[in-house]
Amino acid sequence: MTNFIHKIEYYLPEKTVDCFELDKSKPHWHVQNSLPKTGIRYLHRASNDETTLQIAYKAASKVLENISEDSLPDTLIVCTQTPDQLLPHVSACLQHELGLPASTKCFDISLGCSGYSYGLSIAYGYMAAGIAQRVLFVTVDNYSKIIAPDNKAAYIIFSDGSAATILDKPAQNPIFKFGTDGSRCKSIICNNSAIGVMTGRDSETSIAAPDFQMDGYSVFQFTVKTIPQQIAQLATDADVDMADIDLFIFHQASRKVLEAIGKKLKIPENKLIIDLYEVGNTTSSSIPIAIKRAEESGKLKRGDKIMLFGFGIGLSWSGLVMNY
Repeated sequence: MTNFIHKIEYYLPEKTVDCFELDKSKPHWHVQNSLPKTGIRYLHRASNDETTLQIAYKAASKVLENISEDSLPDTLIVCTQTPDQLLPHVSACLQHELGLPASTKCFDISLGCSGYSYGLSIAYGYMAAGIAQRVLFVTVDNYSKIIAPDNKAAYIIFSDGSAATILDKPAQNPIFKFGTDGSRCKSIICNNSAIGVMTGRDSETSIAAPDFQMDGYSVFQFTVKTIPQQIAQLATDADVDMADIDLFIFHQASRKVLEAIGKKLKIPENKLIIDLYEVGNTTSSSIPIAIKRAEESGKLKRGDKIMLFGFGIGLSWSGLVMNY
């Protein structure tokens, strides 16, 4: 039986921030008091000169190790909201760095925390239509470059990182679900980014630095009110009882968010992955990293029925039910 997810590898920068130590440099933040809510102690930070492309390459090159030339992916999709440039697309540069053939189909998608399931659906659609035989899907973000050091709400949550997933056409079709509430699109926003920062600018005025902002309360309210019912509807669409799902792997937003969702849906603790302590919130990479770490720890096994679900920037959501 062919598995949809053939292989996952990930990369987290070696440089880490210990949230316990932040209490010494930023005592007014009271970070240790936030730990029960965030669930995060260690954050990963790319070096100042480490690019999104380099972070993506670290995971992608690892996942391609021991893959024979005739088994290489014919399609490369990159999901990121922190590209090094607006153009060219990251996937084109990554294709060159990986030495993939010129026939490789390459494109980027711009999504955050819901990006993994979206990318899986695109890859599945390409394979179902016969456009692709094997897909390399890379999620990557370099958030430390857009989060100000004094932005507590974001600084103690987000980590830089990437994940690379090799996908094959599955024997059993996954069931997907998507949604967007664009009326809340500015709840998570990076001001002074892309070409908007240039529009109408006086040539004598300096360009402001990117400024990531998140309305944490608004996002939390959206998540706990909207996402549980969407998860329940996905199970209904997939014609599966929630009790029959072996493992729930959601976007690793924060411990408080995941526990709130689990409580509303009455998901047993042993079936809900919460893996933030050593990793942090890696946006679109959080689900594949959690999958890989769950498999390594023995919590996830081949043949398990799993639900993946992401939610965040947009504000958007996406998920799927599949056999691992």
